[in-house]
Formats: sequence, C-alpha cells, structure tokens
Amino acid sequence: MFAIPIILVMGKPLVAFATDNQFRWLIRACFAATISNRLCEFALFIPAGYHTGQRGSRYQLWMAPYIALCIVRSFILPTWLGGQAQAFKPTGSLGSALNERDAHSRKNMMRRLWAILVNYMGLFHLGFVYLTLVGVVLTSYRCFYLDTTVTDVLRCLVTHAFWPPLTFLFICSSLWTPVAYAIDPPTMPEREALLDRDPKTGVAHPTRQSKKIAFGGQAAWFELEYTFTT
Repeated sequence: MFAIPIILVMGKPLVAFATDNQFRWLIRACFAATISNRLCEFALFIPAGYHTGQRGSRYQLWMAPYIALCIVRSFILPTWLGGQAQAFKPTGSLGSALNERDAHSRKNMMRRLWAILVNYMGLFHLGFVYLTLVGVVLTSYRCFYLDTTVTDVLRCLVTHAFWPPLTFLFICSSLWTPVAYAIDPPTMPEREALLDRDPKTGVAHPTRQSKKIAFGGQAAWFELEYTFTT
C-alpha cells in the first residue's frame, strides 16, 4: 500500500516485462486473477452479507497503519519507548465528545475535522490520498509528454498508473473514509427508536428495520466504483 504513491511519483512502471508477448500474458493473468478474486469474495461474503464483507475489506486498508502500530506497541516496544498493554474495550463504552452521529447535538464540521485530522492523526490519510492523486497526475502527464504515438501513450498509462484493477483508486477510496466520516457522519436515531418495548414487562427487542444491514449512498458509490474497475 505504501509503495504505490512512491512508485507513481517517481514515474516507475507498476509491472515489468521485456517483450510485447510478455505484456499480453501479463494482462491476461491480471484479468484472470481479478475475476477469480471477485468470485472468491462473492462466495466468502455471502454468509455474513456481501456488503458487510466488502466494508470489512475496505477497513483493512485504512486501518492497517493503526493495527500495525498497535502490534508494535503491544508486543515489541518496551514501556519506556511507548509500549503498552492492550485491553479489550466494548464499543458501547467508548464515548465521543463530538456527538457526530446525533443530528441535533453534533459539533460543527470544523470541530469534527480538527478532532479527526489532528487529534486522531487523520492528516496521514489526507496527505496519503493527495500524494497518490498527485502521483497519478504526474505519471499521466509524463506519458502524454514523452510518448508520441497513441499505442505508446496507452501502454504507458496502463503500465504506470492504470494497471488493473486500478489499485490507486481503491487505496484512495479506502483511506478517505476517516475524512469522509468527519465531513458527513451518519445520523443514527435514538436507542429507544430502534427497540420494541413490551408495555407490560418492559422487555425490549430490536425492531425489524433495525436488524437490517444499512446500505447508504457511500456504500453504493464504493460498489459502483468496484464494479466499474472490475
């Protein structure tokens, strides 16, 4: 993941080949690998839900730096270098002063951006995404500037920036998640609105609607993007 923007900015090819025949076989192998991976994802994600599985795959990318940092601090670094013992924290016990999911009491967008970008190191995501996009633009410009024929330009674009399945696009979409959350967080209803409470016993059960997996506009955009690149 970290090598992609560096390679793009340096203008180096994403694949190596010596002859046109090798280039054609690389494209065929890449196509077979992409389709096989899509079919495997579809089969593996069906039990838990296709949308849930795809969301987990995206989260593995943008959470990778934090997971790596957590592993290093927990198992490698001593306490005097920042190491610490990790303990499980239930999601319900984690509070947020931003109240970003409450439409009535959430802090304004500038407060949310400052908290996520500065306090929670979200600037890394912002810088990574823009560095990757700058690398794509520079590489594409070099292809149009240095090559003269249409065939050479297309080959340069495919091998230097747009090698299927457009890895840079998935990386940018995934790492933009914290920034998008700060700008447009989801609005969640009150807890009682998601429960059916028995008036006699007071026992509460989740409503039928709350049991369904939410599918919003952002998820639809990711799926459209994934399908298009495939």
